Amino acid sequence: MPPFKFTGIYAATLTPLHVNGSCDYDACADHCKELIAQGCSGVVLFGTTGEGPSFTVGERQEGIQAMIDRGVDSQKIIVSVGCPSIEDTITLTQSALSIKCAAVLMMPPFFFKNVSDAGIISFYREVIQKVNNPDLKIFLYHIPQYSGVRISLDVIQALHAEFPDTVIGMKESEGNFELVKAVLEKFPHFQLLIGKESMIARAVRLGATGAISGLANICPQLICSLYHGNERQPEIEALMGILKGHSFIPATKSIMEQKKGASWSQVRPPLAPLTSEQKLHFIEEFQKIGVN
Repeated sequence: MPPFKFTGIYAATLTPLHVNGSCDYDACADHCKELIAQGCSGVVLFGTTGEGPSFTVGERQEGIQAMIDRGVDSQKIIVSVGCPSIEDTITLTQSALSIKCAAVLMMPPFFFKNVSDAGIISFYREVIQKVNNPDLKIFLYHIPQYSGVRISLDVIQALHAEFPDTVIGMKESEGNFELVKAVLEKFPHFQLLIGKESMIARAVRLGATGAISGLANICPQLICSLYHGNERQPEIEALMGILKGHSFIPATKSIMEQKKGASWSQVRPPLAPLTSEQKLHFIEEFQKIGVN
């Protein structure tokens, strides 16, 4: 049987929170199901957009199970398992596998900087060998602006060669189009998912299989149309323009709050919500673009 292809748009879901900071499972599950109904191939839970590093391993385990319990199809879920600790990464990965989630998005350890390629490879190798499950599917997570760690072509080459049925792809979130082209040229069977929305259409034409998008939370139909080749670059550029000067997560949550209610207004420290004035201005600018 040929390997499953992760194609289309996966929404990097925001995480709705109660006033006490705990996850609002009902609102989150409803949102995930709506995103899939509106054309997304699936969702990514507790990634960067979902404030994943601000949640404990136990909270993330509980949250993933809560989505399954509330009817989100596990085969449409990619779980972000980015942790600095090997053992925490293993624990979250095993939890995702136990409830048959489709794949994991695995950031390299992100505290120590200027680590070698050999160190990065060793981290992933140890996780894979200790999990020891043939169903494990990993997308490497290249987001050096947050992690401080770059995933080089040599790292991809080594891991994909050693674990071809496990290390199946990468999410490129730096917005580095030269790296995108190099990965697609050197590894034609590697599944590359794009993180920067303005690059989706171009990258898919070159062979990228799709994207993991934070903007899909607030305009899923627009983002999904990019995968299908629709040139809607002016709308994407307009969205990027109004986001400049704002923290992405609080800004997009302000749109969700306006659409769906108060549980979308909360963020966990160190993030802070937009001020009332900022929210009003951002929502007005978003409505002028007229996307969905």
